[in-house]
Amino acid sequence: MEEQKPIQNDTTSPVPTEEVTSTTPVVEITKRSLRVQTWRKIQQNSAGVVSNGIFNRIPDFIDNDKAAALLAETAEFKKANKIKVNIDRALDAVKLQVLAAGKELYLPGTRESNALYLKVECPAEATEEERKEIIHVQDIQKSRTEILLENKIKFDLVVIGSCLVSRDGYRIGRGNGFADLDIGLLIEIGSITPETVIATFVHDLQVVDNLPTNLFQKYDTPVDLIVTPTEVIRVAKPLPRPPGLFWEILSERRLKIIPVLQVLKENEEKAGKIITLKEENTDVESSANKRYQRRRRPYRPRQRRSETQSERPRRKRQSGARRPRSSKKSEASVTEDNNKEDAPQKQNKRGQQQPGKRPQKRRPNKPTSSKDRFCVKVTNIPKYIRVKDIKTELRKREINPLYITWKGQLGKCYLHFPKLEVSTELDEDVSSVLKSLSDLSITAGEQNETCVLTTELMKFDAKAEQARQDEAVLESHSSQRIESVDTTTV
Repeated sequence: MEEQKPIQNDTTSPVPTEEVTSTTPVVEITKRSLRVQTWRKIQQNSAGVVSNGIFNRIPDFIDNDKAAALLAETAEFKKANKIKVNIDRALDAVKLQVLAAGKELYLPGTRESNALYLKVECPAEATEEERKEIIHVQDIQKSRTEILLENKIKFDLVVIGSCLVSRDGYRIGRGNGFADLDIGLLIEIGSITPETVIATFVHDLQVVDNLPTNLFQKYDTPVDLIVTPTEVIRVAKPLPRPPGLFWEILSERRLKIIPVLQVLKENEEKAGKIITLKEENTDVESSANKRYQRRRRPYRPRQRRSETQSERPRRKRQSGARRPRSSKKSEASVTEDNNKEDAPQKQNKRGQQQPGKRPQKRRPNKPTSSKDRFCVKVTNIPKYIRVKDIKTELRKREINPLYITWKGQLGKCYLHFPKLEVSTELDEDVSSVLKSLSDLSITAGEQNETCVLTTELMKFDAKAEQARQDEAVLESHSSQRIESVDTTTV
């Protein structure tokens, strides 16, 4: 590792000191402004890991292995047995230290599961490379054990990331509120007790002496322990923690994002507790960057020129326009023109021939042979269902078609599967696919509606293949927009 430059740490104030004049505009101090200042400070001092990014996230920083080593030497870490670490990549060094010390490592649950948290299963004899692979596994079925709400445990140590933290325990996260919500949930169910230590893992540039207390709300999580690459800071007077969840500031959208919240709400209501949620869905994820959302433009058919327009004479050249070239041609140009006339012709967009270019074969978007696949037709698809919803449901059922022909505007799609031959009798592969798709249903849309889809096996021969192609041509002309072929991997 290259030798790092010494870092000048300004811990006197969270806001950089600048020369103030009578014309200096007054900038309101908010959590967002403090985050941006911290991200810029890390960037200017080259203290962040560029591959992971800095802005709009918990920043990963250099020398995080030194900070993890300091954390492993603390009495709080040595005493702890069950340790929960947030999923941020900046905390990977902490996860490796927990596994190396032989302690139980827990991670937050996923959005596709009702698990409260996930226990990481790592063999005691695993090497460092194997531990790195285990903590980066995305599939919860590998090296993970789901801990449901009824099997909750008590944590000794909880490590969370931060964008900015003060020495008196105030913490500012990345801004989406998931860390505070997770802490409130763990306090609500009793997984975090007054004896549980809440620690954060940051760079020295992310630590300040104090923060404006008026920025913090009742649900903000304070910390008890701050670990940097150079020091361990213990908060002298721990701040009060939130008592649990505040249902009145949560909306239905947030409960859909975190399924275990919906399970807890149902259990509380069965026990007789009255829970009222926020009516408006204002707690939208900040990670949804609208810049990269694809905008769908309405299809407008190309207007052909009428006969009167095509017969209309061209306008005469205005005065001062460029003069036409001389009609005299050299022998070389005449020879070149003759060669162009002898060359094969190519049609342009209007069907006219263009001289001097060879016709190119149109590249098909999908296999034209019907002997190398079988196809399942899915119908009864509502307009609010997208192809990604179909793919998600197919992954859950472990069905992997070769590609999907999507005709959602017409309420159907085709699932193409690789196969050597399709006979009149259904073999095991076809039967297993049809059995898995027999009760195909999808829940999606703003109203969270559930629709049951219909599946049908399509058998191809020469006549059926031609009929299918003719049907696709007719549908493309009659539909309101151009139908696309989705050939992405499911």
